[in-house]
Amino acid sequence: MGFEKCPECEDQVLDNNYSCPACGYVKPDKPKQQKHPEKSKITTKNTSRQLQIEGVIALIVAVGGLLWFYLTGEEYEQRNELNILALLMFVGGFIWYLVVRFRIWREHD
Repeated sequence: MGFEKCPECEDQVLDNNYSCPACGYVKPDKPKQQKHPEKSKITTKNTSRQLQIEGVIALIVAVGGLLWFYLTGEEYEQRNELNILALLMFVGGFIWYLVVRFRIWREHD
């Protein structure tokens, strides 16, 4: 613990005190410091173009598989089958999208 001067009465006070015992001056709250002030939020501006494109394609594959699965559901239900290809397309696209998001997060870490 160190000492510092009170800005009001210039009395020596402990640096961790919230207020001066001599004059009652209250320290303003210190602003929270960021771990890495030079880094900014993850935005499209600082994400590589390749990862952006991969993310969009992965979403298109996942949504396309989901739509295909639901739009052909009655057809396959009548035959007591499951549209495995559409289901794999949805799951694969969704996993691919999650992997891309993780790679973006790692790129900015």
